Amino acid sequence: MTRIPLTQANVLPGNLLRRCHQISVAIFLRKCEAYHLTQLQYILLCALEEKGPIDQITLGGHTALDRNTVAVVVRKLEERGLVTRRRNPEDRRSMLVTLTEEGERLRHDAEPTVDEVQEEILAPLSEDERETLCRLLTRIADENNHLSRVPIRQAG
Repeated sequence: MTRIPLTQANVLPGNLLRRCHQISVAIFLRKCEAYHLTQLQYILLCALEEKGPIDQITLGGHTALDRNTVAVVVRKLEERGLVTRRRNPEDRRSMLVTLTEEGERLRHDAEPTVDEVQEEILAPLSEDERETLCRLLTRIADENNHLSRVPIRQAG
C-alpha cells in the first residue's frame, strides 16, 4: 500500500482553513496597505463603533480575541490616535477603550476596500457557492464556539 501523507494532510479541513486564512490575511494586508490596517485592527474598530466604549476584556469577548492580543492591538491603535484608553471608573482594574473620530473616519474610509478584500477572497466561487460557504463557515464557527480557546461572547 502506497502512503501519501502530505497529499492526505493537504486536504484536511483544518489545513484548508489554515491556508485560506493565510490567503485572506495576505489579500487584506495588500489591499489595505494604504490604511496601515490589519484584519484584527479593523475588527476592533468595527466592534468599538457598534458597541461604543467598552473594556478590553469585553472587547475581546465580542471579537474572539484573548486579552493579550486585544491589549497589543489596542495599544497600536491608540498610538495612531484611532482609539483612546482610560481606567474604568466602575472597575479600576479594567481599561475602557473608545473609538476616536479619526478611528471612525478611518474605518469608514477603509470599508469599501475591505469589501473588495472579501470579493477577491471569494472570487473563485459563484454567488450560490459564496452564500453556501459563508453559511457553512458560520455554522462551524457558531456550533463549535464553545471549543474555542477564546469563544465569542454575545452578551452585552
